[in-house]
Amino acid sequence: MDFSMIIPACGRQDRIAACLRSVTRCPKENIDMECIVVNDSSEDETAAIVKRYMERDGRIRIVTDENGSMAGARNKGIEEAKGRYIMFLDADDRLCEDAWEHIEAAVEEEYADFVVFSHIIVSRSGRLKACMLPIPDRISADEREAAGLLYADSAFYICRGKIFRSDIVKENHITFRTDLKAGTDFLFAAEYFEHCESCMLTKAMIFYMPQGDSLAAQGCSMEDRLQSLKILYGVCIDAAERRSDMELKKAVQAYYPEVVVNLFSEYAREGRRRKEPLEILCERVLRDETVKNILNAADENSIHTKRKRREYRILKSGNVKKIYRHYSWKAKWKSGAVFFAMAMLLAGCGKKTDNTNLLAGMELVEQYDFEGAMESFDLALLNNEDLELSYRGQGLAYMGLGNYAEAESAFLKSIENAENKLTELEYDTNYYLASAYMKQGKYAEAEEIYSAILSLKKKETDAFYLRACARLRQNRYDEAVQDFEKAFALDSDNLDIVTDAYVEMQEAGFSQEGKAYIQEFMQEKDKSLKDGEKGIIYYYLEDYENARIYLDSFVNGNDPELSLILGQTYEKLGDMNYAVVVYQTYLDANSPNAALYNSLGVCLMNQQKYSEALEAFESGIAMGNSDYLQELSFNRIVANEYLGNFSGAKSMIQEYLQTYPDDARAKKESEFLSTR
Repeated sequence: MDFSMIIPACGRQDRIAACLRSVTRCPKENIDMECIVVNDSSEDETAAIVKRYMERDGRIRIVTDENGSMAGARNKGIEEAKGRYIMFLDADDRLCEDAWEHIEAAVEEEYADFVVFSHIIVSRSGRLKACMLPIPDRISADEREAAGLLYADSAFYICRGKIFRSDIVKENHITFRTDLKAGTDFLFAAEYFEHCESCMLTKAMIFYMPQGDSLAAQGCSMEDRLQSLKILYGVCIDAAERRSDMELKKAVQAYYPEVVVNLFSEYAREGRRRKEPLEILCERVLRDETVKNILNAADENSIHTKRKRREYRILKSGNVKKIYRHYSWKAKWKSGAVFFAMAMLLAGCGKKTDNTNLLAGMELVEQYDFEGAMESFDLALLNNEDLELSYRGQGLAYMGLGNYAEAESAFLKSIENAENKLTELEYDTNYYLASAYMKQGKYAEAEEIYSAILSLKKKETDAFYLRACARLRQNRYDEAVQDFEKAFALDSDNLDIVTDAYVEMQEAGFSQEGKAYIQEFMQEKDKSLKDGEKGIIYYYLEDYENARIYLDSFVNGNDPELSLILGQTYEKLGDMNYAVVVYQTYLDANSPNAALYNSLGVCLMNQQKYSEALEAFESGIAMGNSDYLQELSFNRIVANEYLGNFSGAKSMIQEYLQTYPDDARAKKESEFLSTR
């Protein structure tokens, strides 16, 4: 037997089926696995559901534990386990689609006594948060790095998603403590770690877990938490001293004040909810010897964030009135925000809405009338129409207006109102949220979302491509290339994705490497490529003469994309006159096209034909809202400058900045115009 998957399932009839479905994806031909479900004597349908799955899959078995605690159930599972390796899941967790591939590779190719994976948290609102181990490389076998994450970080605070060797666990009688209500996972992992000769850390995310209630909300008392805090802090300090590792000891001393701050905040909020006096909590915590030791041993400058440092100073001061004022305000603010959100939701209960304003807003988004759409979405929210979709629409409108910070906020509100769903709609909104992050230069946040999506949908071409772009912007070229190549493999006939990747790589300074992918695509697909596709490839390879030959023979003046590239090819060859002819030929014979009007105008400006260029830009703007409206509007301002119409340009730039306030280029232009 290779693996024993242990799942405590007390009273989880609502979640256990999905968990079992994810576990039984384990390939029988590769891995000999048993799934041990530990149930108590609860009267819900958990046991009946498990037994139905047992009939379908003989690898599942159920055992009963009367202890009634999570720790006791896991200990029972360890007793029953027959596998060489043990893993733990909770009944509301799910393994990702490719989890077993990572698990198998970890024990066969990268053998270690202890394997620690990353995971994903799914918030109550459906937002995905990738919790990747903070290691520099995708895989690490550095024992000191592992010790740092175990004793001075939260990376080991759960035992799920880790591989333990059964013989080490059983021979050393390592169990979960049943006398504690907090910290049992950490203590199990810490004791196990001390018996290991090797440990492997990996950024591979193999499971996702729901965001749970705090221990305070679950009824764990402050006394219980302080008891656990004393034990955990002692274990960490002892480990550092036993290793004679002063750096680790300093890291522990820097980490635990943050633990105290978080613990105090958690109980302040819960105390306010229960209408318990905060003064008593203050005095109880400040009298605790472990808390005193933690606060006195810490170096304030080593605490990670400014907010945590401030709260550390407040706690260390010992001034009960000051502590009371700070945490009373903080708890009141957070409780009030939650109450307001709940009140808005409950206001619509029992009231049937037809989403009239929401639908009107979406129609206006499709017409690129983003300001009109905003008015409709505001009315939709006022009338308590579908909150998830209304905030989502608001986010789309903000994106169209170039206000990416507000778009981010709207998409987050949409996700908060998703009611714990994770459908294609929520995936789509997460993509838009990541796009808003990218537009603001928040590349790490965007990458986190793409990584979370990929852990749930391992063949998502767009997520691989977009994560590659995010990584490229963070100067992580090798990782970006890996993702680009995965995207190419999943959609091997897609020329657009290859050329788009080249543009991204070119902007990042890797033009030659990007060209190699285009050349490879051409070699592999040569016989099946149309002349137009060959022309596009030659254009990106900067072989403009061949691009002209293939495009000229293929373009008939009716394809806007090919006409655009053919015109740009002639511009690159220095033949501005013929480029104008290509653009104008398409526009004379077909429906108006904003991209071609913009390129025509730019080409005419390069010929110093500013009046004709202005006419082209205004024709594009007259089409109404489009993907090119921002570029057309800016270029119209520049054309007016060249024509000497500075008063008109000043008026236009102010109007432009009202619509696109984050455009740095326009801000510089406005400064220039203020001198004219």
